[in-house]
Amino acid sequence: MSISGLLSATFHEPGYCHLVELVHQRDLEARRHLASLRVAAYNPSGFLHRSVEVDPNLGVVDLAILLGPLAPEAVRLFVLFDARYDPDLFPYRPHHYAYLHGDRSLRPPLYYAVNATMGGVPDRIGTTRFNHFETYLFHQRSLHQRSALMLGNPSRFATARAEVAAFYDVDRVEQAVELPPKAHAEVPLAAEHAGRRLRRVDLKAPFRLTSYVVGRDGISGDLVLFDHLFSYFK
Repeated sequence: MSISGLLSATFHEPGYCHLVELVHQRDLEARRHLASLRVAAYNPSGFLHRSVEVDPNLGVVDLAILLGPLAPEAVRLFVLFDARYDPDLFPYRPHHYAYLHGDRSLRPPLYYAVNATMGGVPDRIGTTRFNHFETYLFHQRSLHQRSALMLGNPSRFATARAEVAAFYDVDRVEQAVELPPKAHAEVPLAAEHAGRRLRRVDLKAPFRLTSYVVGRDGISGDLVLFDHLFSYFK
C-alpha cells in the first residue's frame, strides 16, 4: 500500500468552539478516512503543549477537548495535523475544514479550510533568500476592526526570517519577523497609516509558513475574520 503525507496547521485560542472535519467528504457514495493522524500543539515559543494520536475514523475533532486547557501565559496554540492517507482510496487530495465560533460571541461563526503547509527541509536550513511569497487583499471594512497576520513556523529545524509588508495605497510599512521552529506570532497590521487605509499585506519567507489573516472586533476582541493568503512566486 502506498501512503502519502499531508501536513496542515491552524491556531487555537481559549474561549472558542473549534471543530475540525478530518476529511471534507466529496463523494456521497463513499466515505473515506485517513490512514493515521497525529495532532501536536505548541505554545508561542515553540514548546510542545500536547501531542495526540487521533482515531482517523473520526469525522470531527473538537480542538478544545482534544488539547485541554492552556497554560495562563499561552494566548493561543499552533496546531499541526500530521496526516497519512492512501492515495489509491482518494481520487482527490484530502483536506481538513473547520468551524470556529467564540463561546460567548453574538457574531456568526467562521468556516475555513485548514492551511496545508510545508516546513523547512535540510537543504533549506541555511537559506537567507525569500523563496515563498503570499499576498492578501482587504475588502472595505470597519476601522474599528483590528487586523493581524498569524504566522507559525512548522519546520523541525529551521528558523524562519520573514518579512511582512502592509500597503496603504502608495505607502508601504514593513515588519521583520523571526520564528524559531514550531514558534508562532500574531503580527498586528494598523488599519490606517498617514490617513490611508490598509489595502494589502504581503508575506515573504524562505519557505512556506502557516499564515492566516485575522480580524478582531475592536471592542470585544472576537475573531470576525480568519482567512488564507494567496501564494504566488516571482
